[in-house]
Amino acid sequence: MKNIVILGHGVGVKFVIESLIKSNSDYRVVALVTHPKKEHEHDLNLMNRRKKYFGDYAYNVFNLESDHKIKILESKNVNDIETINWIKTFSPTYLVSISCRDILKSRFLNEFKNMVLNIHNTPLPEYRGAANDSWMILNNELGKKIYGCLHFIDEGIDTGPIIHKSFYNLPNIAYPIDIFKLRTNIYHEILVEGLNKLDKKNFKPEIQDSSKSTTFPRLFTPVDGKIKFDVFSGKEIELFIYAFSYPYDGAHVFFEDIRVNILKGNFFTDLKFHSFANGLIFGKNDEGEYKVCVSGGYLLIKEIEIDGKICQQSKIFKLGKYLK
Repeated sequence: MKNIVILGHGVGVKFVIESLIKSNSDYRVVALVTHPKKEHEHDLNLMNRRKKYFGDYAYNVFNLESDHKIKILESKNVNDIETINWIKTFSPTYLVSISCRDILKSRFLNEFKNMVLNIHNTPLPEYRGAANDSWMILNNELGKKIYGCLHFIDEGIDTGPIIHKSFYNLPNIAYPIDIFKLRTNIYHEILVEGLNKLDKKNFKPEIQDSSKSTTFPRLFTPVDGKIKFDVFSGKEIELFIYAFSYPYDGAHVFFEDIRVNILKGNFFTDLKFHSFANGLIFGKNDEGEYKVCVSGGYLLIKEIEIDGKICQQSKIFKLGKYLK
């Protein structure tokens, strides 16, 4: 058997291990290097709070020891010599990064030359970095066929040659949790397929065209998720709501001094208003869903939360008042 050490965290680690077992691969995962347990708490708390949305896509990698007898090392920095020496004890054929928090430096890459792979489950070079679910929604990629990649890691960020692509379709309407699940599904086969290619003598990976590259920053919903009625078009507001919705807290506005998170909303163009009215609550439907003037039409608000709890709109909103 050929040994693999994984660097990273998340349910993708579990899916990759299961895919190798199911395919009767010559490769096996023997160890995991992940960031300290304390630093997993934010993600684990989010998965617990939104567990009905994550379902089987929530996983604590510290369960790998009991689930698959895999050795685990908590490391503050994968590049540390202590971590490198620990990895060497497993004589790995490949190291595979799955949402690894650290940027791998030249010393690490030189110690494991041509052995370090990364699973990047959004398109390269167009979506480099780790902040892509919300950005793909904001950039209106919905409805398109896209792919994730297995690629070699070099000293850049997601710049290495591509070994294999796994394709999936984005629906016309999606929230970050939906895209997360779709792209996570490729872990069931991408490493198996990529390793099969690497085992062929004449295989040549695809060099990325860096002239097409884009990198977007991580978004922090409580800060970045503020709806700007005076800046965004109605369609942009709709996409903005999708982009900051489940599993996150939602895009937010203020009604008087109350912070309101909007989790669901739809843009309509059958009524149009002067831009002076943008943000004005002008009506509601028979279901008690309120209508707000936006550029090019109006927004029908479908679901709101206050302090993380679903709230009836009529208890908060008032006709003829503005959202800020």
